[in-house]
Amino acid sequence: GSESEAVIARQYPIHKACRDGDCVTLSRAVAVASPDQLVAEDQFYGWTPIHWASYFGKVECLNGLLRTGVNVNIRTSRFSQTPAHIAAFGGHPTCLLELLKSGADFHSKRLCCSFLQDYLGETPMHKAARVGNCECIKTLLQNGAR
Repeated sequence: GSESEAVIARQYPIHKACRDGDCVTLSRAVAVASPDQLVAEDQFYGWTPIHWASYFGKVECLNGLLRTGVNVNIRTSRFSQTPAHIAAFGGHPTCLLELLKSGADFHSKRLCCSFLQDYLGETPMHKAARVGNCECIKTLLQNGAR
């Protein structure tokens, strides 16, 4: 609702810019932001700005955050989800590819499977399957996911 929108605009301008795909506002906010602001979890989903960009499929914002050095494998404290989990759940294979290029760990060839799991024991592949997104499933499979 409008109350939530006001809170997002006031308290989470970087998150909002990522949700809206507003790269100009994001660039301005990042230029003056502290490192803590770039990894702050919102009070709604517990997501950081990179999670918001991943879920909403805002590739330019995602890349802008990655250029700042934001950890591509950052996990949410509440649900232990990475941006790859969120991109797969949001149905954005392009974001998954960008995360992979930046070192996202979502395939079990490099890591033990438990590392890839969120609080439900799900991997990005589970998230893509949950929402029935064949393009995300294909992207994950082509990049070594099981």
